[in-house]
Amino acid sequence: MRLATFQPQLGVHCETTTLRNMLHHAGAGISEAMLFGLGRGIDFQYRDAPDPGHATPMLTGRIEPALLSRNACAALGATLRESRSPDSESASAAVTELLAAGHVVGVSVDIFHLDYFSSRSHFASHYIAVYGLDDSLAHVVDTEQQGGAQTLPAQSLRRARASDEGFMPSPHLCLYVEKLPERLTTDTDAVLREQIWHAIRQTAQRMTEDRGPRFGLRAMRRAASEIAGWGDTLACPDETVPGVGRFWRFAGTGGANFRKLYAAFLREARQRYDDPELDPFVQDFDDVRRQWDQAIDLLTAYRRADGGQRRLEAAAALLDAIADAEQALFERLLVSAAKRAGEPV
Repeated sequence: MRLATFQPQLGVHCETTTLRNMLHHAGAGISEAMLFGLGRGIDFQYRDAPDPGHATPMLTGRIEPALLSRNACAALGATLRESRSPDSESASAAVTELLAAGHVVGVSVDIFHLDYFSSRSHFASHYIAVYGLDDSLAHVVDTEQQGGAQTLPAQSLRRARASDEGFMPSPHLCLYVEKLPERLTTDTDAVLREQIWHAIRQTAQRMTEDRGPRFGLRAMRRAASEIAGWGDTLACPDETVPGVGRFWRFAGTGGANFRKLYAAFLREARQRYDDPELDPFVQDFDDVRRQWDQAIDLLTAYRRADGGQRRLEAAAALLDAIADAEQALFERLLVSAAKRAGEPV
């Protein structure tokens, strides 16, 4: 079964790319950046490594998987359905049934088992959109970095969906958009304009709250306090530390890509509202993104015998500075958003 009228929509982040493809096929053409903003996707999370002596913690620049899609669909009034099958056979049957009903299906996968992925690491919180599946082949859309529309063996997709290895696995999970409100397809711009400031306010409020040592800016400062010691606390730091930098840059999980995506969301919001008050926030997020890139450069250049400790200390100082910048930025954004949304700070 393959959707004949499907047109792949490209993106830079896996879950927003998947959601964009599901919504576009259902009749709502919305940009990836807008979905990320309405989904209130920006964050910082610190998740402890299973073996702290041999692996880095998982440091992410976004909220947890699937929550972004739930938030965005709730803002748009779209009905998002989630289900999890007990085994590979029923999981494949469920996708085939949804395709036959005309839905693009989002699935959670472990990238290790995707034939077109160059990484040989287990990462099970990756999302792709399925638009075709039979006994031999699967037709999917991944991020632009991974080539966009791809065809792979159905067995490869089955293994990827069944995996319980890697970060936050969700074996046999699938998502689809069951129904869109008519107004979202006939007057998309009006729906978006009604929701933008509410989403900005909710995001800014969450980012300025103290949510403990694992979430938000406090988690970022916790990570900053530890990075300078990675040369001593991590096994094989000459491999591990640059690996963290590459993961942040290319896997999309780190801060830089999500700050760039949120800046794009604010830029689109400014265009829709013709509101110059958003201009400094766009610039500020671009500046933060550049600081993230500088920190990543320091990590990827790490060599213990070649000034490695200085690079770690510089990266730690940068992350502290980023936390301060984001704190000030979101506090200002909260005031503006509350005023525009007519809601209390």
